[in-house]
Parts: sequence; C-alpha cells; structure tokens
Amino acid sequence: MLKCVIRTNEVIKFMNNIEKNVLEFLKSGMVYSDGAIMKNLGIDSIELEEIYISLINQGYLESYDDFLKRNPDYEKGEDESSCGSCSSGGCSSKGGCSSGGCSSKDEDIDYSKIKVLTEKAFTYTY
Repeated sequence: MLKCVIRTNEVIKFMNNIEKNVLEFLKSGMVYSDGAIMKNLGIDSIELEEIYISLINQGYLESYDDFLKRNPDYEKGEDESSCGSCSSGGCSSKGGCSSGGCSSKDEDIDYSKIKVLTEKAFTYTY
C-alpha cells in the first residue's frame, strides 16, 4: 500500500488511503451528510471524526467559524435560496419562502459541524 507524505511544520505525516478517499469525496462538489460519507466509505462515526481532525490538522479542512474569521465579508447563509427580507417580498422570486414567511431563519441553522475545504485541498498533490 502506498502512502503519501505530507510535511506540516517539519513533522512528517502519512495520509492514509481512507483520508484521501474522504477528501476526494468532499471535493466532488456535492454536499454530503456524515451518514452518507460513512455509508459510502464503510467507516463509523468515530473513524470519520478522527479523519476530520487529521484533515483539519493537515490544513485540508477548517471549521466554518475559522472560514468566517478569514473571510469577514462573507455572510452566513448568503446564497440564492436564502430568504433575505421576507417582509418586503424579497424571497418570493427566489422560491425560498413559504406563504407564512421564510422557510428557515439563519439563526436556526447550526453551523458548528460544517467543515470547509481549504485551498490546499484543491491545490496540493497528496
């Protein structure tokens, strides 16, 4: 079995095949739940959490909060399907609201478990 060597702060770390598979799965561009990742790769939640920690330590992933700290102009939930100002009818054209108002509010979303791929994940050869 081949292993890839990654240098982080002069410490040599070997990225195993399952870490590479998780990273490739995440890089595919789709949004996946942890359950879908575990099912597709045949791992359990403990293994997945250890892989996430390893990928964060190696600089391939970061928390959403860390992403926001590095990108202060980026706003949580800012996308085409967000409601914005429902009272002004701003979301009726985007299809993100029900007749009673916005279908979800930004405050209702738990961002703590969101992982963000870093530039290194797309540019570094592992």
